[in-house]
Amino acid sequence: MSDTTRSRAILATASRLFAEKGYSQATTAEIAREAGVAEGTLYHHFGSKDGIFLTLFDETMEGFLSGIEEILAGGLTGREALSALVRFHFGYVSRHREQFLILLRDFPVHLTVEHLAAGSPQRVRIDRITELFSRVLARGKSDGTLHLPFPVRETAEMLRGSFYGTTRLKMLDLIQAPLPRLARMMESYWQKALAPPRVMKNPRGAS
Repeated sequence: MSDTTRSRAILATASRLFAEKGYSQATTAEIAREAGVAEGTLYHHFGSKDGIFLTLFDETMEGFLSGIEEILAGGLTGREALSALVRFHFGYVSRHREQFLILLRDFPVHLTVEHLAAGSPQRVRIDRITELFSRVLARGKSDGTLHLPFPVRETAEMLRGSFYGTTRLKMLDLIQAPLPRLARMMESYWQKALAPPRVMKNPRGAS
């Protein structure tokens, strides 16, 4: 078994056990045993259980960021990009349910101070999401396909918050609607909320 194969086996096993049992209940010994490696191999690749968790976080966020960047590179209008962003978000969550369940349910409290502090790689990735959301909205404001009554950055932060809150509640089974329907609902609500105001034509014969 190559180093890459061992590393992927550890990550896949840890992801499954974290999802099934919760981060705090899954042990490194159990992860190593079920991955078919020595516990020392796990520490060699990731340093600790926290290291495994952060690797899962980084890989999941990198894939998410890459998907948004592809949308922005596609030459869509702001309104079209917003729709594509909503559909991509819920599609990505659906394909990575296990990882999102872990990240949204089990982020260890002791990691939040260091790894979500300003300047940390994890915080940079989270802030990058807001930056990309802002670019989508700014494009729509510029090309006239979206109407933003509030500042772009603040609107992007609220948009990101609505994605986060809805996704977290869904991962905790507190929302019953399936992910595809949630995607359609959020797309509809955001498109209506940010639609440019209609220009009323003068009635015939009005002076």
